[in-house]
Amino acid sequence: MKPTWIASAVLILLLLAALPLSFQLWPAPVPLAAAVDGGQRIGGPFELQGPDGRRVTEQSFEGQWLLVFFGFTRCADVCPTTLVQIAKLLDGLGEQGARLQPLFISLDPERDTPEVLAAYTRFFDERILGLTGSPEQIRQVADAYGVYVRKVPMGDTYMLDHTGSVYLMSPAGELVSLISPQRTAADAAREISAALAQAGNG
Repeated sequence: MKPTWIASAVLILLLLAALPLSFQLWPAPVPLAAAVDGGQRIGGPFELQGPDGRRVTEQSFEGQWLLVFFGFTRCADVCPTTLVQIAKLLDGLGEQGARLQPLFISLDPERDTPEVLAAYTRFFDERILGLTGSPEQIRQVADAYGVYVRKVPMGDTYMLDHTGSVYLMSPAGELVSLISPQRTAADAAREISAALAQAGNG
């Protein structure tokens, strides 16, 4: 009985040790601040695909505040952690959250189809809208937001090294704040709440 228990314990430890393997295989850290030059305009027109394949542009969110995050569904750590934080801050905003539309824009259009994104974002919060598009469309919107992204080969597959910040955009399409993934959901919710309150009904 004792050898069986020891063998089980060893197996569990091996499984736990294997969990961070994908992090260890990713050679480059994810930048935590967007590559934003002073005076560089952030945001602008885009044309992407929504969960049902429908065309989505910046005009689809007229009058709304946007919380924009770039990533990909096979992301090992920063993306799922940040999406959990976004879901928490939405809850923390209460009724103010209705004025905010969170967007998860995929940087991996080859693998992140509308169907894949819909299932992925739904896991975290149904209010988060996943958007994808052609490689050209994704490149255009990533450039418009000053997003850093680099493909990192890993054997017969790849990961992406990318900007980890979340963009708070006003209804006028202006950058209000860059939210670091290191901040807590409560802290981010307070900042967003203050920005919404200051803007009034705008």
